[in-house]
Amino acid sequence: MTSPGEITRTLVPDPECHEDEILLQTEAVSICSTDVSYFRGHLFAEDWPIIPGHEYVGRVVEVGKRLRDDVRPGDRVTYWGQTDFGGMAEYRALRPLFPGRLGVETAWYTGRNFYDADQAAAVVLPPHVPSDLASVIEPLTSVLRSLLLNPPKPGDTCVVLGCGPSAQLAVQVLHRHLGAGPITVLDRNGERMDVALRHGASHAFNPDTQAAELEAFVRDHHDQYADYVFDALPHISAPGRPAGREDAPGKDIRELAMGLLRPGGSYVIYGATAVPQRLNTWMILAKGLRLLSTPFDVRSFPMARSAHVTAVALRLVESGLVDPAPLITTRACLDDEEAVREAFTGYGRGASMKTSLLAPSVLLDHVRRTAAAATTAPGGTTPNGTAPIGVSPLRTSPANASPVGIAPAGGAFVEQAGIPG
Repeated sequence: MTSPGEITRTLVPDPECHEDEILLQTEAVSICSTDVSYFRGHLFAEDWPIIPGHEYVGRVVEVGKRLRDDVRPGDRVTYWGQTDFGGMAEYRALRPLFPGRLGVETAWYTGRNFYDADQAAAVVLPPHVPSDLASVIEPLTSVLRSLLLNPPKPGDTCVVLGCGPSAQLAVQVLHRHLGAGPITVLDRNGERMDVALRHGASHAFNPDTQAAELEAFVRDHHDQYADYVFDALPHISAPGRPAGREDAPGKDIRELAMGLLRPGGSYVIYGATAVPQRLNTWMILAKGLRLLSTPFDVRSFPMARSAHVTAVALRLVESGLVDPAPLITTRACLDDEEAVREAFTGYGRGASMKTSLLAPSVLLDHVRRTAAAATTAPGGTTPNGTAPIGVSPLRTSPANASPVGIAPAGGAFVEQAGIPG
């Protein structure tokens, strides 16, 4: 990415593998709203160009001598980092910090108001977790870092702002893992709200089309409906002025959510943007709301702690308590420049969630899994009695025809063209 709005495929030198590093060959990298925020100019790189991508799975091809007791060539690794780039390259070097392992954590000042670790919280993936779905462990780690440090009480009525991928994960964790009570989601995208309702949310409001209904809901509950708000929104634009009230701005989604909170309720900030955002200080003072967040700064939340959270994220996915399949709505070949560009320009449209960019061999493995799922026995199991791993359609840009398409009827797949490589 050479600047906001500009992304091209190019050549860079292969990374070296130092004694405290592993060298990884990229298998899957999913596009995150943070990557898109750089593309849209809502976050700012210290230096251009950047190689985006941090929701990453790679296969180990070389191990530094300090790490030979922790990982082996051929292992697949996913990780959580903070100011991390480099995932959308064929190879990348990483300084992993595995949970429960001895290791020295070192830090550097980012110039963006916090200290980050030189290491990343990493886990080795078991063979049965596919690389495309495993890329969701990174955003799930982010969600868990926020929720585990700032949890609701069991049975709390919760509101989740947004229905993007991180918000969808938050709904699943709140509902299935933390014992939350009713969960209300607020979003402008009706198709995404439907996904949230299928995976744990009990109510949904569209603040664009149901603004009057939502404000009436706040009034009817006298500003004390919810105990807890999880704000998973990134940058949002200021609202327009309501008709006949040119002297006052309209209410944005955050102000509406604060109206839903009871006095003394918790408002957890999760989404990040470098563009200043509105927060209604009157609502905070009038209701005594608690603004909470989980720090990026490793002086407050060391990377070693994040490594344990990443291990929890893996266990939740392995157990099926968190289902990553609904979040990967598009798959494309990492070698397909036009498909990668379309994934950035089209991010957030319709029911789409994440695009997972896959190495050609991993894309072919997804096709095989899809074929196996299409022949499952009644009751959702394969002929050997095991549950199939979730799959979802593959799409790429019209400029480079999809190498594989998933037929809409019956779950069967149709091979349309050869997979690059």
